[in-house]
Amino acid sequence: MEARLQGKSDYAWEIIDDEAGLDRIAPEWSALNAKCGPEGFFTRLEVIRANWARHRGDPGKSLHIAVFRQAGDLMLCAPMVKVREPVGTHKFLWLDSKTPLYDDVLLDPDVEVETAARQFMRFLSSSLLTRLLKIGFVREGSALFKMLQAAGLPLHFRTGAPSVRISQYRDWEYYLSSISANRRQQYRNFCRRIEKAGALPVRFVTDPSERRSQMAALFAEKRLWVEARDDLLDWIVPAETEAWFQYLSDQDDGTNRCHLIQMNSETEWISSMLFFERGDRLFLSKFVHNKSWDRFSPGWLIVNEVVKYGIERGFDEVDFMIGRGVWKDRIADKTSGIYSCRAGLLPWQRGRYS
Repeated sequence: MEARLQGKSDYAWEIIDDEAGLDRIAPEWSALNAKCGPEGFFTRLEVIRANWARHRGDPGKSLHIAVFRQAGDLMLCAPMVKVREPVGTHKFLWLDSKTPLYDDVLLDPDVEVETAARQFMRFLSSSLLTRLLKIGFVREGSALFKMLQAAGLPLHFRTGAPSVRISQYRDWEYYLSSISANRRQQYRNFCRRIEKAGALPVRFVTDPSERRSQMAALFAEKRLWVEARDDLLDWIVPAETEAWFQYLSDQDDGTNRCHLIQMNSETEWISSMLFFERGDRLFLSKFVHNKSWDRFSPGWLIVNEVVKYGIERGFDEVDFMIGRGVWKDRIADKTSGIYSCRAGLLPWQRGRYS
């Protein structure tokens, strides 16, 4: 379906409502995504396909990706699902992974955000039956955050996403010299103690078969941790969550990569960390550790290994992703807000956003 917008500028949109439509625009999508910065990791076509696989079987949901063009060129792709309601209305939910990862929009960095916001609002206003727009995790400063803000849509603070800027450090020793003497001594003491207890150097798991096996073990450990705490992180329990991450770990194209690192002793596993790479940024995703090694703070140590990896290879930033934590706060030098968006879109509600 295609609808032309009124006005002097040549803008148009179409709705992608099946996977054949995604296949048709795949080259354009990938070319536009390649222009995007680190957040483009979450709007890659492989991620969009994997996200839709998680929603496809849900009753009442259909694929609904709004694709916008300017003078025929792709400028904006808003990945959503449409949920039909019994009374004839519908709502739009952002096409997420059903996990707390960043939601974002595929936006040409050369397009003014005000232009994107204006076209997106015209789309949302094109049907009198659109009741609601709902988005779960919008990172402050992202393309989606800027577009929603420019559109006047409501953004509600949820939590923070800590990060550390590492490009300012020429090497690992220079980084260590920049932190407090107490924390630096703490770190070195833990390194000595865990090594004396038998820990081996951290290693990257690169063999595909071993990585699948070790990722399965990571998720099994994570589920046990959630069950023991009666935790609200029930999103990690379904097998489909692990399948999503397993699939993504195989989509390595040099620009978008998935890494699994481990710390072991000669006799047992100590800790594992799963993290992503896009451009000049590292995104930490999943961490688990052996409780019997708690006294050595293996979580803090393995996170430091990721920071060290990033510094040594010239990355700009390590993003600890959504949520706060003791080890994150020890290392982070910045925290970005994470927001949700819930906007009522029935005719009498739309005036507040104009």
